[in-house]
Amino acid sequence: MQTAPILVTAFYKFVPLPDFTALKEPFLEQARKHELRGSILLAEEGINATISGEPEPLLAFLGWLKQDARFADLTWKQSYHHAKPFNRMKVRLKKEIVGMRVDGINARDNRGTYCDATTWDALLNDPETLVIDTRNDYEVRLGTFKGAVNPVIQNFREFPAWLDKNVDAAKHKKIAMFCTGGIRCEKSTAYAKEQGFSEVYHLEGGILQYLEDTGNTARLWEGNCFVFDDRVAVDDMLQPVAAIHCTVCGTELTTDDHKTNRENQFVCQACRG
Repeated sequence: MQTAPILVTAFYKFVPLPDFTALKEPFLEQARKHELRGSILLAEEGINATISGEPEPLLAFLGWLKQDARFADLTWKQSYHHAKPFNRMKVRLKKEIVGMRVDGINARDNRGTYCDATTWDALLNDPETLVIDTRNDYEVRLGTFKGAVNPVIQNFREFPAWLDKNVDAAKHKKIAMFCTGGIRCEKSTAYAKEQGFSEVYHLEGGILQYLEDTGNTARLWEGNCFVFDDRVAVDDMLQPVAAIHCTVCGTELTTDDHKTNRENQFVCQACRG
């Protein structure tokens, strides 16, 4: 069993990558060379990744990546785990690094105003601000910010239609959005601005950065944060939470159990039939 600490890093960047298809094999070769596991998505609009490995090799890989001028200013969120939370290493070519399926969204230049943890706490306590959780419902079930609106969506592609139907630019003068690591809000806030919302805020770095910066000292985050790997969720200190079990058979729930759950909160796929 792996006992040495495993570093888990998550990062993204919207940057033009016209040669993204040619990057797949070098990325995969370097990741395997450093015995990393996880997922890297590449598209013409940029990169989105969560990868894990022993600290020194993983940081060496990131150093190699930053040699490309397009990634020179890349930053990442990190946490530690007792074992690699992914089974293998994947590098995938995609149309989008986060799927919204709305043509023409300029996430690089037209996103909402970034705010840090202190500003975010002020927005949460401002009754004139509509705070929106842009994540999927199965993620929100495990935890969210106090007072945040849950759109109850099963996929990020549903978010634009929900916003169009439920949020009025004439009525909601100030809106603030958040997600796990920040990437979905790059697009959701850009979309909102293009729909006429003028005062749009974005929690920079998402929930993970907020918890890393604050440890949730203001107690405005409630519950745990869902993550897309074998850890399932992390707590205020970004440590894996105790296993979540099926309320029917008692088996430990996996990320896939949560992602495919449409009706029952904590029931495994086998018991759902």
